[in-house]
Amino acid sequence: MVWDSGSASWRPGPAPAEMSNDFGTFNKAASSAAAERNKVPIADVFVPLLRNAKPGTVVELACGTGQHTAHLAKELPAFTFQPTDLDDTSFASVTHHCAGNTNVMTPITVDATDASWSDKIMTEESKLACAAAVVGALTQDVAAVLIVNMTHISPWRATLGALSGSSKLLRENGVLFIYGPFKRDGTHNSDGNATFEKSLQERNPEWGYRDIETVIREAAAVGFGTPTITEMPANNYVLTMRKVGKA
Repeated sequence: MVWDSGSASWRPGPAPAEMSNDFGTFNKAASSAAAERNKVPIADVFVPLLRNAKPGTVVELACGTGQHTAHLAKELPAFTFQPTDLDDTSFASVTHHCAGNTNVMTPITVDATDASWSDKIMTEESKLACAAAVVGALTQDVAAVLIVNMTHISPWRATLGALSGSSKLLRENGVLFIYGPFKRDGTHNSDGNATFEKSLQERNPEWGYRDIETVIREAAAVGFGTPTITEMPANNYVLTMRKVGKA
């Protein structure tokens, strides 16, 4: 399935030549149009969470084309943003969209299914990737982890890895922000979402919509507190949770 911006709907797209576990390429293929539609609604929920908070680093997993990072970095100039993705195929786009934002670091590759992904964020490799204006700005003080449209277009183990790695990475009371389509108690909230999930699972059986209650339960197991669930346009949700104590 591909997004047809003219009709504002999903339509069948060409099937891949062979099955692949690389969820990054598919995610980025649809991200540009989707990001333009949802970047403002996402910012409307995300920015108030940090507006009066102590400055720190915001890490985005599965940043795609970088449009969310670029938009949020302008809204939160006191924070340093670290975009990451599974591979570097869209990093030129990230650099393009984030040009002029001195609080955005050079994107780095991060695989959320790797149990040690959170360690990579704080390595010298990441610090050296900093733009000249913010060299040294990246600290152990991670204020938020941002995840947009990753959980359904990736294996379940990527969601589990994102939760556990975020818990290790975030400061006390830091924010985990997850946006996308979810099931509620195993049920879709629209026929369109049910149809799209079917197309995802035909493409890769490891993909699919996650049950929001299951995500909350797994998050609590790794140190996150009571969540806030916000209904968003186009039958999506935002799930926000804060880190409780230290890992």
